[in-house]
Amino acid sequence: MKVTRKQQKEETRQRLMDAVAAELASGRSFDTLSLREVAKLAGIAPTSFYRHFHDMEGLGLALIDEHGTTLVNLMHRVREQAAEGRSVIRASVETLFDYIFGNQGMSRMILQESLSRQSAFRSAAEKLLVTMSRDLAEFLVWDADRRGVPLGHPRLAADSTVAILFTTGIALLDTPAEERERYIEAAIIKVRMIMRGSEAMGQA
Repeated sequence: MKVTRKQQKEETRQRLMDAVAAELASGRSFDTLSLREVAKLAGIAPTSFYRHFHDMEGLGLALIDEHGTTLVNLMHRVREQAAEGRSVIRASVETLFDYIFGNQGMSRMILQESLSRQSAFRSAAEKLLVTMSRDLAEFLVWDADRRGVPLGHPRLAADSTVAILFTTGIALLDTPAEERERYIEAAIIKVRMIMRGSEAMGQA
């Protein structure tokens, strides 16, 4: 089957993103990568890079968007399991941290950029956190209605939960593997406390 020009362009664009993701996974930081190096890794001429991205910042933003979408969709699927009786809090926390451990390069970039001063990357990372918080708040309202439990300030509960999980995620990236379980269990307890507090306020 003949590959169209559009398909070729999409494949090359993805190769550029995959090349950067691979370097991040190896421990490189994004700001150490040059356009020329990334183009070489993707097997294209440096001048061809500009057919796909305006600059390296544009490529970085595309990576954050791609992985953010993957993470949001992953959390959606996990919450669907709540109807099957699985602990949605434990499942969500463990799934999030499994993703972080499995994608440490990109996770480090997203988590650290949410705290950086570089406006474009920080805005993209913050947008992801806002999206995750909004989606979680919508789920909390739906789940509370399903269980017949009144909920107080679901958006604040969601904001607090996302903040705790991402703060823990940053710490876990530099935590020895044998100590991670303690941090994960602590995060689960904190999230449960937030949810209990929200339910208590809903009944007050």
